[in-house]
Amino acid sequence: MFVLQRLSLNKHIYTNVMKLKSLLIFTIFFFFLLSEETSLANRRHFTYAYESAVLPKAAREIELWNTVRVNHKDFYRGLDNRTEFEFGLGGNLQTSLYLNLSIISQFSNGAIGTEQFFGISNEWKYKLLDATADPIGMAIYGEGSIRSDEIEIEGKIILDKQVDNILFVFNAVGEHSFVTGINSSGLAETQPENILEFVGGAAYFLAPSFTIGIEARQHTQKPPIFEGGGVYSAFFAGPSFSVSGSNWWSALSIIAQVAGSEETGTGIRSQDKLDLTKHEKLEARLLLSFDF
Repeated sequence: MFVLQRLSLNKHIYTNVMKLKSLLIFTIFFFFLLSEETSLANRRHFTYAYESAVLPKAAREIELWNTVRVNHKDFYRGLDNRTEFEFGLGGNLQTSLYLNLSIISQFSNGAIGTEQFFGISNEWKYKLLDATADPIGMAIYGEGSIRSDEIEIEGKIILDKQVDNILFVFNAVGEHSFVTGINSSGLAETQPENILEFVGGAAYFLAPSFTIGIEARQHTQKPPIFEGGGVYSAFFAGPSFSVSGSNWWSALSIIAQVAGSEETGTGIRSQDKLDLTKHEKLEARLLLSFDF
């Protein structure tokens, strides 16, 4: 019975994904035909990697994020939605406020359960070097997030440079979180979680308003002890696309896990070539932004 339910659920999800895929392809193509060359200062060409540009003073954007994450060792579907309100403060500084919603469905204890998480984030980004005027673009980035069971602090170093029609970008990311859960004694306890990530990409400008490229990320996670502890790493890579108009832009990335490793808190190393305990097999992220 469970197998039939799972097949039916997978078929339903696959049908909806294919419909969304067709609509997305048509929408991007339609916008590409209508788009004009744009001078948006903070246009993004990747969805995981950040670029050094910031909004000019008094400029405002709203960004809609959607990330789909699929497949662990057992059935797993994750959907992350972020709504970002971004403001240019002048002096190479910008700030943002995020509203975050995550929905996770996964197989556990013989059934598929669903959880929802709501939180807020605040971002600050300061441009140190300009990618056009200086030999390389550089920015520093800080973000604080809070939800019911977690407080997180994240920092980034952002580097980018365009050479002819090719844009290169690299980010070094560190995250430190305080996560609350149930320990081995059955009591609530707050423990640390650490993440180290390196993200890079290269995009080719087919036109001033359209790019195609590749994006890659190396993600290493050290979860809290009550989640088993250990060290879990995964390397993802895949294509990225971006398109823009006079007052909007959109970017799409689809990345698959191509290598991974996992070591439990007791020191046991998995022989699997992928880490499907803490990382997904496939992720896709779509960003859509408008001036307001």
